[in-house]
Amino acid sequence: MNDAPEGYEGEVTVAVEGEQPRTAHAALAARFDPLAGHVVWSGRVAAGYAPRAVLVLTTPHGSARAEATERDAWGNTRVVGLDRPPFPVELLDAAED
Repeated sequence: MNDAPEGYEGEVTVAVEGEQPRTAHAALAARFDPLAGHVVWSGRVAAGYAPRAVLVLTTPHGSARAEATERDAWGNTRVVGLDRPPFPVELLDAAED
């Protein structure tokens, strides 16, 4: 099993209830968390959203919900995934075969 994080870096469409969807750059990574017992993912979006906002991130591979956790010093929003990652993850994809 590969312990290195898998991820996606590139443009995403970000949708938040009550706002127009917009495009932003994102850096997202997934990894197996042995304490949680499953794959978790997180990252940052180069756009400002309020903490606790639920975002729907869409990549060329799919869509998933994430929660905004904080804004960094550069105005990016850090996010934690709520659904299956919106990008391929070998561990999850192998489980479906």
